[in-house]
Parts: sequence; structure tokens; C-alpha cells
Amino acid sequence: MKRISLFASLILLVSSLSILSSCNNAPKSQEAKVADTVAVVPEETQTTKDFVIDTSASQVAWIGAAPSSQHNGTLGILPDSKLMVESGIITGGVITIDMTDIKVLDIKDNPEKNQKLVNHLKNKDFFAVETYPTSTFTITSVEAIDASTIEIEEGEHTTENPTHKITGNLKMMDVEKAITFYANVAIPSEGEVKASAKFNIDRTEFNVSHMAEGVDVVKDKFINNTVNIGFDISAKAAL
Repeated sequence: MKRISLFASLILLVSSLSILSSCNNAPKSQEAKVADTVAVVPEETQTTKDFVIDTSASQVAWIGAAPSSQHNGTLGILPDSKLMVESGIITGGVITIDMTDIKVLDIKDNPEKNQKLVNHLKNKDFFAVETYPTSTFTITSVEAIDASTIEIEEGEHTTENPTHKITGNLKMMDVEKAITFYANVAIPSEGEVKASAKFNIDRTEFNVSHMAEGVDVVKDKFINNTVNIGFDISAKAAL
């Protein structure tokens, strides 16, 4: 009986892993590199110029998935957000994300269901916004790249025409780690900067572990650990 029981347990374990693999509905995108040690923040110099992020023309987008569904939305950006530019090159910056301004965009025909999901994302299962109303992404380095020399994950949820590799410290709730991802950075005029990026990140790295993937979660009841993040930033030189 013990052998049969052990065999049955192994079958259950393999089946559970198979379900997790086959039902993974996470967006295809480049994986951000996450490091436990935060990166050093560069100091401003006398020639550093602040570029104020236009919050009406910028956004942080998100996509979360379960085996049979996806939800997407945006997060607000607060007015103190800025980029630092020196000699036409981004050298740093801070994006302050308003976690209280979580929006769900895909549920349009049922306001009650939309608000229910928004409230759930705001509570302690996910982002505990009453305790942690903001998250911050502090840019520590921006490195020009040759896109032909790197391998890019194809798909609508990955960075188009990457020009730079960006590293910065993402602080969410009580966790801060360095992340690195590819971005498209353009300076269309002397007083304007545009930057966009899409990448995947493992939410459990930042202690967002509600219904995370694992063999203890029943079939289609888990939520993918992978979340897609999109930055679409427009900034102008401060007056």
C-alpha cells in the first residue's frame, strides 16, 4: 500500500506541474533581471538638467494572468516624477507610482465587477495601498545598446526597437531590489525625452504572493507569478 500511495503522490505532483506549465497564460515578454542588492544612485552635477514627467501623457501599465484569463490596467504617476539628463543622455531619474490609482481597463461592461477587482488589488492580498500608497522606480544607469547583438523575446508585450538597457531600484511595499530591462529611449528635441519599455517580472520577488503558482494551489485557481509591466514616459525640461 505504501508503494501505491507513493506512486499516486508522484503522479499527482507531476500532474500538478503539468497543469501549471500548460495553463500558463502569462504575457510573452523579455524577463527583467532582478538583483537583491540595490544599485548605487548617481548624484546630480551642476550640468544635470531635470526633465519633469508629463503625468497626463505618461503611464505605467500592467497585465496579470491566470490559467484561463487575463486582466490589464494602469497605475498613476505622481507629479514629483522626473528624469535627469546630462549632455543629451539620461543619467537618472525617479518615477513615483501612485498605487492608490489602480485602474482595470478590460472589464468595461460591469462596473461592479471592475470595482471589486480594483478593491482586491488594493487590499493586503496584493499591494496593501493603505500602508504603502506609493512605489518608486529610481533609475541608476542607462546604457546604449546595439539591438542586433542581443536576443529579444518576440511579442506584443515586449519592448519595440530597444535602444538602451536601464537599471534602477524598484521599491514596492517593504521590498527594494535592482531590476534591469531593455527600453526604447528617444530625445526628439532638446527639451523633450520619450521612453518606453515592456518587460515581465516575478511578483513574488516583491512579496506579492497571493494565490501564487505552486503544487498546493488547486488546478486553475492560481494566479501567474509573472506580471507584465509597461512604462510609457514623456518628459519635458523643467522651466
